[in-house]
Amino acid sequence: MKTLSLSFAAVALFSAFGSQATAYQNVFDTDGYERLTNYTSGPVSSALLTGEFAHNFEAQLILRGEGAYCESANLYSANDGRHIVNLGVKTIADRNTVEMGVAIPEATLTEKKVLHVSCYDAAGEWYKVLVNVPGAPIVDWQIELTPAGDFVNQPYSYGYHTAYHISSRLVIDNQNNDARCSVLADRGVSLGLFHGEDRKGPFHSDVFTLDTVVDNKAKNPVLYQILECENAVGKTMAVKVFNLTDPNSIYTYEDQLIVK
Repeated sequence: MKTLSLSFAAVALFSAFGSQATAYQNVFDTDGYERLTNYTSGPVSSALLTGEFAHNFEAQLILRGEGAYCESANLYSANDGRHIVNLGVKTIADRNTVEMGVAIPEATLTEKKVLHVSCYDAAGEWYKVLVNVPGAPIVDWQIELTPAGDFVNQPYSYGYHTAYHISSRLVIDNQNNDARCSVLADRGVSLGLFHGEDRKGPFHSDVFTLDTVVDNKAKNPVLYQILECENAVGKTMAVKVFNLTDPNSIYTYEDQLIVK
């Protein structure tokens, strides 16, 4: 009898936990890592990534009819599933929308994420609505300059190289199909970094190479280049400044990669 009682207790305990574990339904994002996601079922009809900067994540969900609402949300790593941060959620009933936002930890700015939102439909059915969230653009820019002409000394001013050879390899993963990249500043020296152009988009990822000699007709003491890539959640900016005033070499004066 004791064995029978334990068996019934075990079955009851398993049933309780089993029903709790399967109490909600997952609604998956099948649109990829895009700014807008549309859902064909569940309490949410669409999700829109509304933030402009990678440090501050923001999203808006459109509810499917009256009576639906959402009560909590969390961001997880798409790589290994670890929890990153929980979000504050606000349902605006008269507009059938849900708004949320949170600061993103610095170490995860370029990491792909999945937003899990706990929502209910008008009948009280529980759903976990999943939204794919791209990381900020990943930019890897390797560039080297070497003298390719004469060095001119100027009295009472900086000297300069009359020409220089550029070897550049720019690898970009925007993590999003509707992303764009452009040169923000070049001080009059266009390198045509994006396959001969100063901008490219929309595109997901690409590799851009450059092997050329630049005539320093303007007698510039530096080569100054800033490019920026922007996707659905943020921007990544690369800054390169080379000093052209050393007669023996050309060296990097500034090299920054800024995610914002």
